[in-house]
Amino acid sequence: MKRLTEKDYRWNFIVNSLDYAFFSLGMTLGSIFTLFPVFARNLGASNLELGLIPAIANLGWGIPAIWGAKYAERSPKKLNLVLKVTLGERLPYLFMALISFYLAVPSPRLALYLSILMVGIATFSMGFLGPPWMSMIEKVIDPRRRGTFFAMGNGLGAILGVGGSVIAREFLSRYPFPVNFGYVFLTAFAFFMVSFVFLALTREVPDHTVPDDEPIWNYIRNMKNVFLDKHFRNFLIERIITSFMFASSGFITVYLLEKFSLPDQSAAVFTAIVLVSQGLSSFLFGPLGDRKGHKLNLLLSKIFYSVAVILAFLSTSPVQAYPVFALMGLVNTTNNVGNMAITLDFVSGKRKELYMGSLYFSIAPFSFVAPLIGGKIADLSGYGALMALTGLIGIFGSFYVVKFVVDPRVSSRNN
Repeated sequence: MKRLTEKDYRWNFIVNSLDYAFFSLGMTLGSIFTLFPVFARNLGASNLELGLIPAIANLGWGIPAIWGAKYAERSPKKLNLVLKVTLGERLPYLFMALISFYLAVPSPRLALYLSILMVGIATFSMGFLGPPWMSMIEKVIDPRRRGTFFAMGNGLGAILGVGGSVIAREFLSRYPFPVNFGYVFLTAFAFFMVSFVFLALTREVPDHTVPDDEPIWNYIRNMKNVFLDKHFRNFLIERIITSFMFASSGFITVYLLEKFSLPDQSAAVFTAIVLVSQGLSSFLFGPLGDRKGHKLNLLLSKIFYSVAVILAFLSTSPVQAYPVFALMGLVNTTNNVGNMAITLDFVSGKRKELYMGSLYFSIAPFSFVAPLIGGKIADLSGYGALMALTGLIGIFGSFYVVKFVVDPRVSSRNN
């Protein structure tokens, strides 16, 4: 039976890290949390229409995952499925550029609705591809270096993202609306296609056996077997707690800008601090998780987040905002790397696609409602109360991780 060699593993580590990094760079330029809402607002979007953007994204990243898992399980070579569907993640940004150039001025409402549709296609494609891509990574990256791999892609992507934010700012200031956004989206698409080239260079050995096909509703019913796995069920609960902890994440910048009456351009400085902190810390916490287990990273993400939001709540001068965003960079690293790496540790040797599809599908409703609840709390009690509450949720989550989450990497070593 053919297997990947050490040389193949090294090759896959390099090309997939570059794919990850350039994809992250494209996502920075086409960010649905920063740049796209500004584009939509300039097209005349209401608050309700702006609220549709993260709502669609959160549903898109989770709901289609169970279908992606089913197709991945039936694909002997995961790369082939990923390459076909990933164009749905990338091409929408080309269409958004064309919409900006040719439709935004004569028909702004049509341009707005078509652009939101493009966001939906991109995020639902990402959600569908979650299990297939993770399943491929589980096969093609050396198990001993998964955390380092996710850290490398995360770190390089963050560092490149600093440059991407500079590019975006240059386009937005040099050209008038909507041409400026057209150039931003077109540049994002170019980086997505560079990422696609590196992805296509992956070396993968096809699976020798695939399960029999089954109706999608039978597949969904099989999710209950996943939740009988106590350790994985506890990990799923940890992810749900994390969703509610992050209910304040979208409000931190607005809170500090208002609290200290800072100009809007301060947000660009805060973003750069997050990306630099995220990029540099990735090279520490990825290898650390590979050695000590990625439960440690999940725990650290809770601690860093709790300290960040409580510091934001207690801060008395603008200078104290800088460590808040440096901590958020650490949160992004430890949560992203720890989550993806420990997920693969949990599912290795099991029906991995079903496990991953069940995880993403189950989390989606909570990640959808959490920021809406956070916004309501902010309306009723203020941003400060939201910061304090989510800090307490983070502290509770820390204790939950210590008490209930078992690290599969560490437990396998001890057996």
